[in-house]
Amino acid sequence: MKPRKTETPEPAPTCQFLRWKGHSRESHPGEQRFAFARNQVPYTCLRTCQPWGPDDEPAVPEGCDGGRACYEKPALRDA
Repeated sequence: MKPRKTETPEPAPTCQFLRWKGHSRESHPGEQRFAFARNQVPYTCLRTCQPWGPDDEPAVPEGCDGGRACYEKPALRDA
């Protein structure tokens, strides 16, 4: 019997204005998920330049998603 492969679902994309210290180095989604799992850096919203967004909620990967009014989907990039 073959072992079953379990696929982990892709997380929803975070807002394009969410930034953290390693953002420019961690461009691959897998690297970003690893950085989010470590959760050892402060996050910033580029719209406010503060650790909270325009809606006064924290700028964090688990919160900067489509459920917020200030959310903007990341722009598509050439691969």
